[in-house]
Amino acid sequence: MLYDTDPGDLIEFAKAWAELGDAVAEQVADIVDNPATDEVNPAAIELAQRRIRGFNQGLDLAMDEYLARCRREHQ
Repeated sequence: MLYDTDPGDLIEFAKAWAELGDAVAEQVADIVDNPATDEVNPAAIELAQRRIRGFNQGLDLAMDEYLARCRREHQ
């Protein structure tokens, strides 16, 4: 899977991921591993969206779905 990724794109993603910091990166990983989690701060996911959106369709979808669920639950 990663063999098909352009090396420059992979390096750009790695830099953006590292800039998230450990706390935000862990929360992104949490929603990917367990989309139903309630333990993640939506503000952390919004920050991650601004930094890593567009690098990976699966990550984009996980973040979009999590934030949409949070918005529905808080209406």
